[in-house]
Amino acid sequence: MLVGALLLIPFHPASAQRTSSGQSSCTLSCSYNGTSVSAEAFYQQYTLNGFWEAGIMGADYSAPLRGHGALRYDDLSAAGGYAFRLAATRSRSLNWYAGAGIFAGIEYLDPLHRLPSYLDLGRSQLSFLYGVYARTTLEIFLGMRVALLVQASLPVNFSSGVSHWHYNVGGGIKFLFN
Repeated sequence: MLVGALLLIPFHPASAQRTSSGQSSCTLSCSYNGTSVSAEAFYQQYTLNGFWEAGIMGADYSAPLRGHGALRYDDLSAAGGYAFRLAATRSRSLNWYAGAGIFAGIEYLDPLHRLPSYLDLGRSQLSFLYGVYARTTLEIFLGMRVALLVQASLPVNFSSGVSHWHYNVGGGIKFLFN
């Protein structure tokens, strides 16, 4: 069914869509990271061979604790990066990008205070977070100004005391301006 839909995209009226250099957009997406659903919002601007992005990423994670269930922790960060266009249809109604970026923010351990009070995590509940991410995105235009996103990313947290990397797979929607 998905393959059939992808084959029809070049013949859809949206096939006249062009992503031009300087064109701006806003993306909203959700992803699954192995333990829960995360969300992000980005402002993006197309360049000749891709796009740059700046926005926020919020993630909720979980790590097992021996004999005490799981430690939940939240990451909230500002992020920015660049993605190169790897492939596209001639009409640019279907585009594939890959790129990387950096992020910085905060990591909050046990935000709902579900762990017993006698447990010492050995670090502050709130800490600075920074790292890099790699991302690949498939952009499918459904109309002249709206695109569906399918993406996967791998953020690497250099300062996390719990886990240094997580995979994220998900989807979203992109709204073009002008």
